[in-house]
Amino acid sequence: MWYVVWTSTGSERRAMEAIKDDPLAKRCFIPRRAVQIRKNGQWIRQEKPLFPGYFFVDTDNAEELADQVRKIEGFNKLLTVEKEFCPLYGRDADMIEDLYGKDGLFDLSEGIIEGDRIIVTSGPLVGNEGSIRKIDRHKRLAYLQFDMFGQEVKAAVGLEIIEKHS
Repeated sequence: MWYVVWTSTGSERRAMEAIKDDPLAKRCFIPRRAVQIRKNGQWIRQEKPLFPGYFFVDTDNAEELADQVRKIEGFNKLLTVEKEFCPLYGRDADMIEDLYGKDGLFDLSEGIIEGDRIIVTSGPLVGNEGSIRKIDRHKRLAYLQFDMFGQEVKAAVGLEIIEKHS
């Protein structure tokens, strides 16, 4: 089952590397997002953490893995809900499994605006338009909000609007 490890932002890779070879960690990864950054007048594709300060680990023994995670230098812990280690279920687990299958990358999406509706035509946001709370056409970002690991989570992902119809 997938669990969430919380670490200090910017330390995700170091913390994950410290436990990835542990037999308790069957699989682990840091979800990333592809975005476009404007630099020197040109759009450049970059990858950034989708959830800064978090990585995901698949284990059958959360209690023992939590002990290993606590031993990693710095602040690291397995997330809990009401003091219980809570695996991801349902849509959350499906999304993480899907991301893992795509090498952890939430790729760029494209879409159009028709009136006040956003229609995503390609990329991982297809069919997930309901999760979009706001778009920033100038930065080519969509701001998502959804429930995950017992709390509301916000994330910015790459979305280029290629057409707008009134």
